[in-house]
Amino acid sequence: MVVLRRAGVVGVLALASLVPAGAHSAPPPLRISDPTVEATGPDGADATYQVKAFDPTSGNPLSATCDPPAGAGGSGDFSVTGHFPLGQTTVTCNATTESQTPVQATGTVTVRDTTPPAVTAPANVTTSTDNPGGTVVTYGAASASDIVDGSLTPTCSPASGSNFPVGTTTVTCTATDSHGNTGSASFTVTVSLEDTVPPVVTVPGDFTVQTGSSSGTTVTFSASATDDRDGALTPTCSPASGSTFPVGTTQVTCTATDSHGNTGSASFHVTVVADTTPPVINVPSDMSVNSPNPAGATVTYTASASDNFDGAISPTCTPASGAVFPIGATTVTCTAQDAHGNSSQASFKVTVVLVDGAPPAFANVPSTVTREADGPTGSVVTYTLPTAVDNVDGPVPVTCSPLSGKRFPLGVTRVQCSATDAHANIGTAAFDVKVVDTAPPRLLLPPDGAVYATSPGGIPRDDPVVQSFLNAAGATDLVDEHPSVTNDAPQTLPVGNDTVTFVARDASGNSTTGRAVLNVKPQPPPGTPQLPPTVVDRTPPGDVTGVSVKVGNRLVRIRWKNPTDKDLAYVQITRSLPTPGAELTTVYKGKGVQLVDRKVTNGISYRYLLLAFDQTGNASGGVAVAATPHRQLLTAPPDGAKVKKPPKLVWIGKASFFNVQLYRGKTKVLSTWPTKSTYVLKKTWKYDKRRYRMSRGVYRWYVWPAFGTRSRPEYGGLLGTSAFTYAP
Repeated sequence: MVVLRRAGVVGVLALASLVPAGAHSAPPPLRISDPTVEATGPDGADATYQVKAFDPTSGNPLSATCDPPAGAGGSGDFSVTGHFPLGQTTVTCNATTESQTPVQATGTVTVRDTTPPAVTAPANVTTSTDNPGGTVVTYGAASASDIVDGSLTPTCSPASGSNFPVGTTTVTCTATDSHGNTGSASFTVTVSLEDTVPPVVTVPGDFTVQTGSSSGTTVTFSASATDDRDGALTPTCSPASGSTFPVGTTQVTCTATDSHGNTGSASFHVTVVADTTPPVINVPSDMSVNSPNPAGATVTYTASASDNFDGAISPTCTPASGAVFPIGATTVTCTAQDAHGNSSQASFKVTVVLVDGAPPAFANVPSTVTREADGPTGSVVTYTLPTAVDNVDGPVPVTCSPLSGKRFPLGVTRVQCSATDAHANIGTAAFDVKVVDTAPPRLLLPPDGAVYATSPGGIPRDDPVVQSFLNAAGATDLVDEHPSVTNDAPQTLPVGNDTVTFVARDASGNSTTGRAVLNVKPQPPPGTPQLPPTVVDRTPPGDVTGVSVKVGNRLVRIRWKNPTDKDLAYVQITRSLPTPGAELTTVYKGKGVQLVDRKVTNGISYRYLLLAFDQTGNASGGVAVAATPHRQLLTAPPDGAKVKKPPKLVWIGKASFFNVQLYRGKTKVLSTWPTKSTYVLKKTWKYDKRRYRMSRGVYRWYVWPAFGTRSRPEYGGLLGTSAFTYAP
């Protein structure tokens, strides 16, 4: 957090944005609202208009009479209710102020019709035809009623008497009232088609299969059927596909019946020939491969088989060639079966050896992070840590320097990140943090003033009275402690209204421009005293102190102490993103000492600027703080807790599974992959071929979400890290 205290002033343009336009003008003594209501019938509707009658000087209520309705009236803030026709009706109210000035005001009552007619459609219609092109259908009349126009005659499409195609057609009836409001309703016309043509059945040609059994073999085939009305049909065959066919020739007859009872058929012949010799299989010798991936390695190999009857056959091997083989030895079994059910097997071993020589791979490395400066010493910058995944260990913690949440100076700072796996392989990544000053200074202009000319041509700019006017301008800046203020006043200011332009500029080149008018009156007779110099309070109030920030789930709480200046007017707090040029939103203005901001989003960094203003418009130097609301996802045990027994780790998140890693000091002692968002630690466990015991000390645990499968995981960003002390 940066606290800046600066003497200076604030520009009148910034002050004007805080004062509503016309804040010093009294409202008119008589005002009438302009209501708009919906018609409830042909004669219009009841409507109420609001009247405000107050004396412009005293603010006391005034009596007023209004028409229509004739004779209506009231006092102060009152309402008038009457029945009004369709369209616009002008209402007039009269009153007399306490100074006996008659006043009159008018308003407009608008009665409109935007309600569509209610349409009633005929009931659904069902008919049939033997014409594939459809048939002519007539249906009953539709009706419609409108709240203003009464009964209407709707139009339906397709019209009654049209030719309707086979199938279901939606008919939509619409009616439009005299005010262009349209209502609609629909019904359906369903035309079914009569059918007398049988389906056409298509079967295979005669074919021969082989078997190793004298009792026959299972034979599969495909048959299809199509109908001119029903389209594709599934025929029934006897014997069915998948049945056991005996040795010899069998006739197969296939039939299909359409939805109207028409049946078609076709036949073919299947001949079964016997075979009893199994195939011969050739497999590779035992093999060994290295892998840097703890999930194993993709292994390819070639196996073949031949049959004395079928020739070359492709054997089926488990695990298949191209599969991921786990670390260790795996037996591959290959099986070959000929077309007659004769089969044989052969096997070999594949050994995968784990070799880890690759460093963790970085992802989600931020691009250049640009932040607005909070003061001369830079800004506190938070950033999202990159992620690192090791081919053996999975996700690993990432350390970056400078740390997120530390103060970064103005300019560009290189952030170096590293991640180390369990085998001491180190991966690195880097990105830049750029802190810039793009906020213009706050400029406070002198009030418009007046002086007497000291010569017929005007008055020189170095005259003390003119200098008092020019020197009444000042500026403050959050980053530059000494912004410059210049003006374009000429060497001699001529008689008349002279507009002087003031420019405040900080060291980064940001500027603010404003204008003030000095009225140079003609030179008076000798002995006339000069008009008094410009005197303005330019002592700013002190900054707020003791600023503290606390973040929670979609919440930022800021507390502070107000300065003790007697002329303190208010404290203003603006919120913005920390990026240059971000839009400022005023979230607080008053004399309180706490702000609870709930209009924030978790995971987004916000910049709050606290300014104290006095009654003259002077502002303090300003205090800028940063806050990033977040939800604590690692919930138990609480961060920093002391436990007497191995704890149950609990976190919040959804994933296919999670990777939980436990460190004792800098040593990883556990990595596990639970599918639920909890994991119970034990007193002893085994990890990476070693036996560990829960001993006294500080432990830190990490949780990453993972998606997909264990063999091909996709890890999400780190859910969080937490620590506990084991002290049994």
